[in-house]
Amino acid sequence: MRSIVTALAVVAALAIVAPAVPVAVSAARPVVIVQAGHLSPGEPGYLAQTGASGNPFGAESEFNRRVRNAMIRRLRAAGVDARPVPALVSPLGIAGATFVSIHHDSRGGAAMVGHAIRGGNENYYHGQGTGTGSPTPYRDSAPHRTPATTVSRGVERTSATTARRLAIALKSIFTRANGAQGRFRGVIPPNSNRRMNHFYGFYRTTAGSRVIVEVGAAPEDNRFLRKTALISRALSTAIIGDLRARRLLSRAP
Repeated sequence: MRSIVTALAVVAALAIVAPAVPVAVSAARPVVIVQAGHLSPGEPGYLAQTGASGNPFGAESEFNRRVRNAMIRRLRAAGVDARPVPALVSPLGIAGATFVSIHHDSRGGAAMVGHAIRGGNENYYHGQGTGTGSPTPYRDSAPHRTPATTVSRGVERTSATTARRLAIALKSIFTRANGAQGRFRGVIPPNSNRRMNHFYGFYRTTAGSRVIVEVGAAPEDNRFLRKTALISRALSTAIIGDLRARRLLSRAP
């Protein structure tokens, strides 16, 4: 009896001094794929889509590259396994926590965020990317890389949440004080913009969240687009917050 009492006393003492067990957070570094839209090499079936022009750095691809590279540095500093890709998403079917594609719109466009949605498949165009997007190939559509990935209900839901966080971050800096003169649309509704909601990049990855960001429009937002450090910081911070909310990234000690 005495040994039993002693054992119970030890267990009770350990229960008092032992720290509470925290809720588990993934120990692995989350993978975030950051794409610079329209940056060569291009994606088969979309090679004619070279992007907008008129931003402070010339071609859209150069603006996208600068923002992407700055985001990669910030995400890696936060413990994220950030991987840069050009227009060609490689390897085909790349896995990760998040896929985000960086773009800016053309004259008369807007700052906005789109996300992957279920159904409808990726876009097909005439030749290498001209004309109106279609969920089925035209007779002259260039071949696409296969097999394409799919968008599940869960991916759509997670993508929508990530998109909202990115839109909040972008709205906070898309101000006249920072040089923005154009429109801000926030998260666009599903099926409101086929080029964005069915962006081909969403079908080249198995990431749990898939989003596309139009940072602004050139040339009306050029003073804003020049601030690549500000833009990359806001978008990176939103992604880091999203990963933490999804319990894929621990907070700094």
